[in-house]
Amino acid sequence: MELIDKQKVAEAFGRAAHSYERHNELQRRSGEALLERLPARAGTGLDLGCGSGWFLPALKHRAGRLLALDLSPAMLQQAAAKAEVEPICADMDRPPLPEHSLDFIFANLCLQWSADPAAWLAQWSGRLRSGGVMVFSTLLAGSLHELEAAWRQVDDHTHINRFIEPERLESHLAATGRRWRLERADIHLAYPELRGLLLDLKGIGANRVNGDRRPGLLGKDAWQRLNLTYPKNNQGHCVASYRLAYGVIYG
Repeated sequence: MELIDKQKVAEAFGRAAHSYERHNELQRRSGEALLERLPARAGTGLDLGCGSGWFLPALKHRAGRLLALDLSPAMLQQAAAKAEVEPICADMDRPPLPEHSLDFIFANLCLQWSADPAAWLAQWSGRLRSGGVMVFSTLLAGSLHELEAAWRQVDDHTHINRFIEPERLESHLAATGRRWRLERADIHLAYPELRGLLLDLKGIGANRVNGDRRPGLLGKDAWQRLNLTYPKNNQGHCVASYRLAYGVIYG
């Protein structure tokens, strides 16, 4: 089980609530892929880890009743303005909804914030009604490997959250006892300057919130080393690589 400080997660996303949609290209692209895997129409749906609610209008078209759950009250406030939903402020590792109560669950890039991915998959898939479907995306090991390698040239601290290995994720899915499928995809985002990537990570609240964090602010010398060691493409841009899994679990 991963040790995750949920209070720090909530605070990080709360601080990012007003900037989130200026920095959420990765979330938009992965969420669009998830929408393609959802049924066209269903009864009761849930946006799990809804963030600022970017996908709520699209999800509302598919559900007669739509719930939106997030750990951050500030994010939920943003989300509630997007569509007519029932907001739920809760820890996704402690599902507040009864079993067999949902026709679909949309969980875009939130599994990596779970302290226990195996339990998360088992518990939330158990909330599906017969014939329901859960779609989720998550980051896999190897994501942001360019940034991780560059940081290693600066200090010995861990700056990138640990992401799940594909084989472990498949094992967790098999343990649910349900029908499932999993696909992998890579997304590469290019930035003219490294600062743009770091602002995106901060802007979406995806700072490292557990483990051995580097104390204090990044000094000028450390910043220059990080900037010099980060690999550039032929256009001189910094490319951030994300390895994603798109999963579907059937009720």
